[in-house]
Amino acid sequence: MTETCAAIIDLLGCDHELLHAAAGGRAIYRRYKMLARQGETAGFLPLVVYASDALLEALHDNLALAEAENCAEYHAKLLPLVERIDALALLQQRLSFGIQGRDPVELMGNFMEQPAPQNEDRLCQSCRNHAREVLIFKCPVQQPWELPLFVPMGGFGGCPAPAEQAAVARLWHTAYGAVPVVIACDILEFRVAHPPVQLLETERLAMQQFAFNFDLISQRNSLLALASELVGAKAWYFWWHLR
Repeated sequence: MTETCAAIIDLLGCDHELLHAAAGGRAIYRRYKMLARQGETAGFLPLVVYASDALLEALHDNLALAEAENCAEYHAKLLPLVERIDALALLQQRLSFGIQGRDPVELMGNFMEQPAPQNEDRLCQSCRNHAREVLIFKCPVQQPWELPLFVPMGGFGGCPAPAEQAAVARLWHTAYGAVPVVIACDILEFRVAHPPVQLLETERLAMQQFAFNFDLISQRNSLLALASELVGAKAWYFWWHLR
């Protein structure tokens, strides 16, 4: 185990399992699902965490901002703030910022021929590109949307702060049964129990996801191209450029 991995474990302070990225995303996700079933009766929620120096730095930065000694204290301090955040208003504000200077027609684009929807097998596949050591924490939180507060990355560049991530995760958990599965220094992955199946609904969701992660459109052609990919998708992937 590297010193970085040990330091992350120390900050989170809860039960965990250490895996290696070489095991592959499918094996890691299988273990995650087993722990998710156990957690239903044992009172924890699993979370896959890619250990890295950049993640450790992000944790230290966010803990320092909140004057928290560890992640459990950070979670307790920020949870009341999340309750006061209007996620839809937040996303609308971010959307207004994100569309500045963009051609509206080009940004909207056109619906694409619908690809096969992303299934859960897509989750954790980014592990080999982003970490050598992979941790699955048994997080002592009540609701899945609280997980971004327990591993607080973000607040850099265009990435929302942890409390904002949690507020949006709460919105999407209520609407779609979305649950955070993976957190890294610049990655957030969700599994989705009830994805939208109508294009008009995915258009609205695509706008929300673009507001949450502006880089989604640089990774694709347009909002409607993203909407086409969201039909029936049971895995959502967000990745921000470190700046």
